[in-house]
Amino acid sequence: MKIKNFAIPALMYHHVNPEGSFINVRPGLFESQIKYLQESGYTSLNTTDLVEIFNGTRNPPYKPVVITFDDGWLDNWLFAFPVLKKFGMKAIIFVITSLVHEKGKRMRADEGSVKGLPAHKECQQMVDSGSAQEVMLSWEEIAEMENTGLIDIQSHTHTHQRWDKLYHDKKERNKTLNEELKISKEMIEKKLKKQCNALCWPWGKYNDDYIEAARSSGYKLLFTTEKGTNTPATGAWKIKRIVIGNIGNITLRKKLAVFSRDWLSKAYLKCFK
Repeated sequence: MKIKNFAIPALMYHHVNPEGSFINVRPGLFESQIKYLQESGYTSLNTTDLVEIFNGTRNPPYKPVVITFDDGWLDNWLFAFPVLKKFGMKAIIFVITSLVHEKGKRMRADEGSVKGLPAHKECQQMVDSGSAQEVMLSWEEIAEMENTGLIDIQSHTHTHQRWDKLYHDKKERNKTLNEELKISKEMIEKKLKKQCNALCWPWGKYNDDYIEAARSSGYKLLFTTEKGTNTPATGAWKIKRIVIGNIGNITLRKKLAVFSRDWLSKAYLKCFK
């Protein structure tokens, strides 16, 4: 694969958990998906890899893939991390830093019998009622995952807000946004003693002002919820992703085939928006 014409599919997950259907993948099915990626020769990339590829300082692997998780739910530690570790696959977890807590490590599925989280709606209700520590990751859990070299913790902002709805005044909105982005980045860098390279927009909502604010804050990669693949032309500021749910390996294989080719992904999206 030549560096001038690469296409990198990025997979988007939220929950890996026995309960729920909305933005959730059952643990057994997730393991099947990750096993398929590993056995099919895909190389998973973290944000350091992506920065170098987009900068043109390294070539992408033959079959690249990016595995991402949004929000920082506890089940990423309970169920997803053991599977990723088992197959040696990298993943990026975008955390909402205001919801990460100091509570210690909880037992994972590879350490014994583990009770899953409620479905997504109930998890969100627990966060809203002040019980985020019951369903979100702790810094201790995050640090252990990060230290394996497989999990790359990045920013999903500090409070996961829709600034376009909260602030009608553009100046006030941009001021708050800048503060949010800097707080989240600095917290990750201080807690984990690493560089925070990337940001994932809450609900995928952003505009040119948001991009400029993120670039000014030092972010090098910006992830969206837009469908498509990632090429030198799409660039590092609007990284597209593919939603992955409770799908089997045949469907996963088809998605990867489509979004590993720029021309095919464009044709597909033109027909199936």
